[in-house]
Amino acid sequence: MTHTPPVDEAVPYRLPQTPADRTAVPPQTLTCVISSQLRPDDRQALLDLFDRSSPQTRHQRFHHGLSVFPQRYLDDIVSGRQLALVARDTCHPDSYGKVFGLASAAPTGNGEAEFAVWVDDAWQGRGLGTLLVRSILQRLAQAGTAAAIGFMQPDNVAIRRLVRKVAPESSFRTEDDMIVVRIPLAGPHAWQR
Repeated sequence: MTHTPPVDEAVPYRLPQTPADRTAVPPQTLTCVISSQLRPDDRQALLDLFDRSSPQTRHQRFHHGLSVFPQRYLDDIVSGRQLALVARDTCHPDSYGKVFGLASAAPTGNGEAEFAVWVDDAWQGRGLGTLLVRSILQRLAQAGTAAAIGFMQPDNVAIRRLVRKVAPESSFRTEDDMIVVRIPLAGPHAWQR
């Protein structure tokens, strides 16, 4: 493939292995990129990401056990009404162009934006969530957003650990059985890129 979308960051990764592959020689390390360009033809790639996601992953991302991708959210990210970045395979012929991660953010008022990150089940724990969080926070900071707000399920320890690593100055509180994180993006205690 000769067309490569604009690169925000590159990250080495290994293709997920099936249990049968685990005894084989480890796969070659390849390079994947995060692209900020969502196009109308990405609609199907995002629907496929939803279909591949387990009920637990869907619940952690949407805070409900959804069986279909929320149409308004899909329309907002594909049309550009919400800031959205995707992790897309640009190097492996069998999955070239496949979206396996999404970060999005929408303004909520008072200079704040609500952000969320979603990674394909097979790619969790490989650094893509960290890369997506850093990228979306950087974009929000560049746009002049004062703070990023995220909502997490109390049992999602991995995302809290990830946020603490990426943004140690973040603060956490509990609200309506959810964990709410606030990451300052401007001012003396701002997130450091």
